[in-house]
Amino acid sequence: MNVGVAFGRALARRSLHRLRTEGDTPGRQAAAFGLGAFIGCSPAFGFHLPLCLFGGWLFNLNRLKMYLAANVSNPFLAPFLLFTEVQLGRLLRVGAPYSVSLDTFRTLNIWSFGADLLLGSVVVGAALGITAATTTYALVRRYGTEPIVSRLFGAAADRYVESGVFAWESANGKLRLDPVYREVLREGMLPDEGVLVDLGCGRGLMLSLLASARDCWRNGQWPEGWPPPPTRLSLRGVELRPHIAADASRALQGEAIVDAGDARTFDLPAVRAVLLFDVLHMLPYDQQDRILTRVVSALEPGGVLVVREANAAGGWRMRVIQLANWCKGLFEGDPGRRFHFRSTREWIARFGQLGLTVRACPLDEHAPMANVLFEARRPVERPGCP
Repeated sequence: MNVGVAFGRALARRSLHRLRTEGDTPGRQAAAFGLGAFIGCSPAFGFHLPLCLFGGWLFNLNRLKMYLAANVSNPFLAPFLLFTEVQLGRLLRVGAPYSVSLDTFRTLNIWSFGADLLLGSVVVGAALGITAATTTYALVRRYGTEPIVSRLFGAAADRYVESGVFAWESANGKLRLDPVYREVLREGMLPDEGVLVDLGCGRGLMLSLLASARDCWRNGQWPEGWPPPPTRLSLRGVELRPHIAADASRALQGEAIVDAGDARTFDLPAVRAVLLFDVLHMLPYDQQDRILTRVVSALEPGGVLVVREANAAGGWRMRVIQLANWCKGLFEGDPGRRFHFRSTREWIARFGQLGLTVRACPLDEHAPMANVLFEARRPVERPGCP
């Protein structure tokens, strides 16, 4: 019985995965929303889902997105939509809309009404469909990712399918919307070999992306203009929450080692790279300094520490981060949680005190938040230098 339930859940997750990812080019996504909106405006009530499934199969479009668009005729909008369609159909057919009165209702001819509804639904559906398609196409082209990058993110997110729909969808959204993952690869911040440790790795999204980047590079599928990804790095993650660490370990089996542990006390080996994404501000300043000191002592000469933190002097963008953190604390039952941010200038000064050379890469061009990506390197020790 347990085997059957597990198989059923896995099959359902795989099916949802196929529905979610089919027809993912900008043109096909636009066509799916456009055709879905057109179907939703039709008077074929009760048949919208079968029509979407058939249309998606016939034209190789995303059936899930089609059905979402078809829900334009939901219980809240359907009465207004029907009224508009009938009146428009009547106007086009006889040159004048129906008068809204009880007498009109009493003398209504069902065949004339049906013809008006059908004609109006075609016109309204075409207008809404074209609007939905052009808007979707513009948004995907403006904010979407190029196909080869989208496939890279998709491959990294697909590792989480077996952990459940929430973990998979969360990975999909985070990888595509959070610019930190793209920028680390596009800026070539990581070394090609050695040991990399992601402290506070969460579900291991950066580790998953690095593993998938290796595969894509070896298969000759890599974004033009990007530097080669690290292909010989040994990947390791550390996550405080055991159940999240278990998700990461399951997704990265054979690609990375993920330990359930505390970044403040984890025994770091000699490393070429360390990642600290959105970890330090969770700790008091003295604990931040202790972690950084331990990390720098573990970094090999020429090694790199990559940190993503918010700029405390970031103005309204910083307020967005503070609001997001408060909402997260409220959701987790800890609205009074305190955070300890520093300004970009303070972070640069702190890294300099630790003997690191640092490059700051603001991420506010990609998102309405005051996030900054720091690439802090330990200088290479040259023989004969004092």
